[in-house]
Amino acid sequence: MKAKRIFNGQDLDMFQNIFDSCTHFEKYLTDFTAFDPGLDAAFLNNWKAIQEQVLKFYPDKLEVIQGEILLDESITALQKCQTKYIEVKYFVVKAFPKNAEALKEFGEGKYSKVRNSPLRMVQFMETLYGVAMKYKTELIAKGYTQAAIDEIAALANELREDNKKQQLKKQERPTQTRSRIELLNTYYGFGQQVAMVAPTVFATSPAKRKLFLLAPSHRAKIIKTYFELDANGLRKILWSTVLKKYKLRLTNQSNEPVEYWQANTAKEKPAQKYLLNAGEIISVEAEEPLKKFLVIENTTSGKVKMLLRKEKIAKKEE
Repeated sequence: MKAKRIFNGQDLDMFQNIFDSCTHFEKYLTDFTAFDPGLDAAFLNNWKAIQEQVLKFYPDKLEVIQGEILLDESITALQKCQTKYIEVKYFVVKAFPKNAEALKEFGEGKYSKVRNSPLRMVQFMETLYGVAMKYKTELIAKGYTQAAIDEIAALANELREDNKKQQLKKQERPTQTRSRIELLNTYYGFGQQVAMVAPTVFATSPAKRKLFLLAPSHRAKIIKTYFELDANGLRKILWSTVLKKYKLRLTNQSNEPVEYWQANTAKEKPAQKYLLNAGEIISVEAEEPLKKFLVIENTTSGKVKMLLRKEKIAKKEE
């Protein structure tokens, strides 16, 4: 089963929130321990140990943690190659003024199509090196050095190796992601436990209670929509985009059953429909392939009241 976050929002936003909570917990440790002996120094040490483990997982992308900027090496290598091409082009123009054929041989027109692809840039740089060697006499005569030409090949090799590392990292990512999410959930759990008791520990101090609040982005955003269907009434919900952002739950708040199905048009009625009985709650998921509408129909002679509950899905991180 795929690991799922127990919090909403960005990982690093949550981390900062719980990191601050841990810091405040340490400051007021005696207050918490007096309320619950289990919330003691050992609890704090376990919390900090998980915190250190979480930090080891960053970065696998461009991340900023505790003021330190950590860069993806493959991006740096790609940028070096992009800068190198601009440098080469400068001397090519000097060596072959008004010579469109020469510029084309050096990659003019092709560069813009491959510049952001590490794999294609490796091939481009290897070809660029071969062409530069072919015309090295003309380039050197205009001030470009042999060492500068050889650097083209070196950068191509650097980008190739970094791209290999990146591909390997992608293969390893599912396992790493699961481990990271499990650790993040454990770390968040410490913050949840403290947030739950803080209102009691600091019953007379709103300022201190506020220190341990979970950030709003870490609580699911719920949108509730109530609607009624008259006898034999029908309602269609355009949900092809909604499902990308929300989890849906449908509640029949009436004493009569309703039918529902998924369709590409409001008039489409499939052979198989689904029944939602009185008082029943279901989680509605998209069929594959995804259809455009969720259709709900009241086939009874009375009025029915429905509740559509939309829960915001946290933005995915890998």
